[in-house]
Amino acid sequence: MMKVESFGHLQTGQEAHVYTIENEVLRVQISNYGATIVAVYDKVLQRHLALGYDSAQDYETKHGQLGATVGRVANRIANAAYTWNGTVHQLTANNGPNLLHSGKGNIGHRLWDAVEENCSDTVVHLSHSITSEEDGFPGDLYVEAVFRLVEQTLVVTYVYTTSEDSFVNLTNHVYFNLHGEGDLSNHVLELGAHQYMPFGDHQIPQLEPASVDGTPFDFRNGMDLQKALDYYADALSQYKGYDHDFVTAPVEGSKTVDSVVPFAVLQGKDVTAVFHTDAPHFQVYTGNWLDEDGRERHYGSHAGIAIEPQFVPNDINMNGESKTKADTVYERTIAYSFYHR
Repeated sequence: MMKVESFGHLQTGQEAHVYTIENEVLRVQISNYGATIVAVYDKVLQRHLALGYDSAQDYETKHGQLGATVGRVANRIANAAYTWNGTVHQLTANNGPNLLHSGKGNIGHRLWDAVEENCSDTVVHLSHSITSEEDGFPGDLYVEAVFRLVEQTLVVTYVYTTSEDSFVNLTNHVYFNLHGEGDLSNHVLELGAHQYMPFGDHQIPQLEPASVDGTPFDFRNGMDLQKALDYYADALSQYKGYDHDFVTAPVEGSKTVDSVVPFAVLQGKDVTAVFHTDAPHFQVYTGNWLDEDGRERHYGSHAGIAIEPQFVPNDINMNGESKTKADTVYERTIAYSFYHR
């Protein structure tokens, strides 16, 4: 069975735990605080590939969302408000005028339950419920998060349902630095995306996507991230780097299996990460505002990259792809594969 250890106590006095699963290639740690990916350790290279903190207290008090399951609505909601059945619902803004990552209702800041009968040496299965009164969204949400190691791949599956018609936009906010140190230098990012979502005000996307041709967002042939951040510094200065939404498309030459698309490739000096999802969009965030102590070192700006599959930000006020029907089961798959060079 998987290894279970105390991860410290929260401000409420509740004890959090960390669960370790592993195989010949990877050792992964998951906490039931926020259904969080705490560590992705490469046993061959003897190196951490993901950013993380040392205790549940760090995850509770710091702001990086490192590895957290974010929801029920990830990313931004314009003006912290949405209209549902003809009624405007006003929530509490926490990112300028917007609501970011569901604010205080974020399930990434809540203690989940372990579904112990489904856990094993290579599987962590967690579940959580949150009510409409707790997060301000229609209906109650029940969600399960399953983390599975399959050879060189970490597969994350979210299974969720709502008690009423509602909307849900889940993602995982894990940051990667494949060298385990420094910034994003010598990390080459390749994306299949040929469209991105231009911003209106306050990082809220416009209604229609635009071509990446001739923009800082064209990663189809791969770009060294740190060089791109430096070269396009003026264009990205308002955000201190990349924090943008892209339309999911397969990387050239890759193969889509069961609607799960290999949409991004991050190449380090001796290991390559391939990202897969069935989500229609994804956010690329280069850790622009990181400035805090993490595991073994200080995480400054651009210490890691978060690639977050999801629906388009502010979807509930746009196309409504994230809408759910009452008592209907939905799934979201995100997978990370690692290959040595």
